[in-house]
Amino acid sequence: MINVIIVEDEPAIARGLSLLITQNYCDFQVLALCRNGKDGLQKILELKPDLIFTDISMPGMNGLDMIQELRSRQMDTRCVILTGYAEFKYAQTAITLGVSDYLLKPIAPNTLDNILTTCRTQHQSTLRSLRSEYLQKILLDDTQPEDGYLPLLSCSCTLLFFFSGPMRSNLYTETIISPDFLPVEKQAIEKLEEKHKISLFLLHGRHHNEKVAAITAPVSQPLDIDLISQEICQLIRPLDACFHLVISNTVTDCQKLQELTRSAYLYALFKVPFGIDSIQKCQALTDEPIHVSAKIKQLCGGLSDRPSQEHLKDLIHSMIKFWQKEQVTQFQLLTDMRYSISSMIHDHLKEKIIYPDPAELISTAPSWADLEKELLFEAKQIYGIKDSSDFPENQHSLVYQVKNWLDKNFTAQITYKIFQDLFGHNEKYLSTLFKAEFGISPSKYIGELRLNMAKNLMESNPDILLKDVAEMVGFTDAFYFSRVFKAHEGISPSAFMKNQNPKEIS
Repeated sequence: MINVIIVEDEPAIARGLSLLITQNYCDFQVLALCRNGKDGLQKILELKPDLIFTDISMPGMNGLDMIQELRSRQMDTRCVILTGYAEFKYAQTAITLGVSDYLLKPIAPNTLDNILTTCRTQHQSTLRSLRSEYLQKILLDDTQPEDGYLPLLSCSCTLLFFFSGPMRSNLYTETIISPDFLPVEKQAIEKLEEKHKISLFLLHGRHHNEKVAAITAPVSQPLDIDLISQEICQLIRPLDACFHLVISNTVTDCQKLQELTRSAYLYALFKVPFGIDSIQKCQALTDEPIHVSAKIKQLCGGLSDRPSQEHLKDLIHSMIKFWQKEQVTQFQLLTDMRYSISSMIHDHLKEKIIYPDPAELISTAPSWADLEKELLFEAKQIYGIKDSSDFPENQHSLVYQVKNWLDKNFTAQITYKIFQDLFGHNEKYLSTLFKAEFGISPSKYIGELRLNMAKNLMESNPDILLKDVAEMVGFTDAFYFSRVFKAHEGISPSAFMKNQNPKEIS
């Protein structure tokens, strides 16, 4: 609804304009009729309308003085001057001062229609931008905007969380960019909105391999969320990977959006499966703990402290087959992998190896076949089993070329394609060689270089803007940078900067 206040000292004109608006435009409502600029200013500050009609000549405070006072208070509300021909020169002056339009007395319905149509278009565009920014901030920052403005009042909201491949930790995937989803045409979104009478916002999720679709509509409007979700799925499909969709509950109170977001992410963490497509609706989670699968315990129970390569291959292949058959969730997979890796690390190996991170292995494996290969590689590294097929002798110099290039270019926008173009091998192969030589993946290595540079920048430049830090070290988005920094350092970038400049702490 677009809210209007009319400031006019002639009651007949004020009532006539009010009737023209309310009887012919159902999406406009007149909040108040005021007799002079002083009363108008008070009502405008109290009710904060979207559109103001005001006469110029009124007793006490005139219309132009009232508008000047509003502008001095940083209110850029759309204002339309009501004027007769004798006052036309004042109306022209008012327009140069920021008044959006004028309406000649007596009021011509066609002119009023043009003004209201323009106002509606601009209002809808502004409101859409505000709602998109509001939703994006809640998704990435998980906080309610400090100004208390709630652009989704009287609206229902449902969130659809799309993941391309496994749910990935920020630590492992924010550094090498890949186009996980096909671009969505604006016309396709508009067609869906028109068909279902909704507003649809496509937003960034908390990871590069995630998109979020927010469906909003008036609270009173019934929606077929299942049907709408299916049609959105046709628009948002990942490139060459399995995908997961988690559909949140629907809220009618926008102040509950943070809780809605947290619940959806928590549900996805515990319920999204690995390696297969899935579409799920959020449900309440039980307090039942996640245990290591009995089958994995049984398989790992036969591990000796010096198994053969064939034994390891059979063991890992059996585990992969079990997980595939059971269609385990990613969280269950993580639990089982931690157990299986710890079972391989006997006492005499604990001080000799670099511990593999199961979360990283899952995050960077798009399929069961990739995960099997990575897990076997890590197992052979644990037991010191040399295999020329893993690390050919003639490739030793190659990984140092990769490292030297990363040391010089880690702030650039690095894509998977760059590795093939520069070094003649895909990123997965080079990552295997890199980890064997340096005990860390290229993606994680880039992340550490960027975060170390970020800390140095913040330590030496206490007044630097976080968005500038993010851009300088290679992140495309300040929100992503903040999430990665906090996940790695245990403290937000802003808190880190305050610690470097204790005088600002009150």
